[in-house]
Amino acid sequence: MPDDPFSDDFSFSRPLGADEPGNRVFFGKNVLDGLIDGIDDFLHKRQPRWERRTHRIGAPVLLGCSPWITDEALLATIAKLPGACVILNKAPRRQRDPEALQKLRALNETTTGVALRALSGLAHKAPKIAGRPQVMGPYDSIDPDLRVPTFRTIGYRKTPNTQPPIAHAKLALLGDVCWTDEDPVGGVTDDIWFSPRRLWVSSANFTYGSRQSLEFGYWTEHAELMSAVQTFLVDLIGVSEELDAAADSPDPALADVEYDDVAMAEAAAESDQARIEMAEINGEELDDDEL
Repeated sequence: MPDDPFSDDFSFSRPLGADEPGNRVFFGKNVLDGLIDGIDDFLHKRQPRWERRTHRIGAPVLLGCSPWITDEALLATIAKLPGACVILNKAPRRQRDPEALQKLRALNETTTGVALRALSGLAHKAPKIAGRPQVMGPYDSIDPDLRVPTFRTIGYRKTPNTQPPIAHAKLALLGDVCWTDEDPVGGVTDDIWFSPRRLWVSSANFTYGSRQSLEFGYWTEHAELMSAVQTFLVDLIGVSEELDAAADSPDPALADVEYDDVAMAEAAAESDQARIEMAEINGEELDDDEL
């Protein structure tokens, strides 16, 4: 046994479960290599079970969170994905932004993020307008092309006089965006949703500095755990903010849309009147329950 507990002799991995080949647990230094390799494995569907389809499969997507992300190799791997959304803590205010933050801004400009309507529970949210929820009239609809950027922030910003709580979990949930045009009652629809397939859990931050520390991380496909993590991450996205959020306190950029009840009622009355007039033209009578 070496005298130095931080030597490479303390770094190793082991397979996890014969029924889930490709999933491993990693210990020691450079644990992030296990995360990076696992993303690449899923992206290229290197296990036959990741090819199985019960619905029409779209793009592989990653949902994640970490207090910080600076590791160049991990950032390059995330940039290769068709979609991703990673929640980070707000960066402290500085006279000059660090290079890492500038790179995240650049990646947000060149990557596609994730479709908002694919995230269960967020389909009725939209970006605020002038700090207020969007108000929808009877002929309005939420833009189906709304997307959340690849990197988002959350919570409180650390200041010289505060030590706020942070989002400290380190999670990466990989899955597919599934879609269907078949309505359960036989009609035509256009539904998409995120289907989780494998999960990374670790002690390691998504930073280059974590590679020098003794950490652990593992891949799993435990269905109940993936479902719980999906709920957690989607909830975080729902209260997240832009990468350069102005507020030092939480100020979610998304909000449930509100509806103009008066306009809705007027539109309904107009529709009923139009049906009555059309029925009169056609010599028909409408029952009360048809209005």
